[in-house]
Amino acid sequence: SGKIVWEIPQIGPADGKRHAGVLASASGLLFYSDPSGEIVGVDNRIGKTLWHFPTKGESKASPMTYMAKGKQFVALAVGPNILCFGLP
Repeated sequence: SGKIVWEIPQIGPADGKRHAGVLASASGLLFYSDPSGEIVGVDNRIGKTLWHFPTKGESKASPMTYMAKGKQFVALAVGPNILCFGLP
């Protein structure tokens, strides 16, 4: 239909210079980093925030996901570090 199903307002300037992309997983989750330095996990059906973690840094790259030994992980470059989170 092309209609917006849900929307999450982002903080900061709307110039697009501080916003990275969004990662969609097959399990129905979306992940993004916001300009405040948090990585956020969202239910892709209803747009509800399920999880967030303050990274204490700025990320200008999109999160990525990978599988290892049957477990899914989400990784994100934040400043000079790479943070990795295991999904349940």
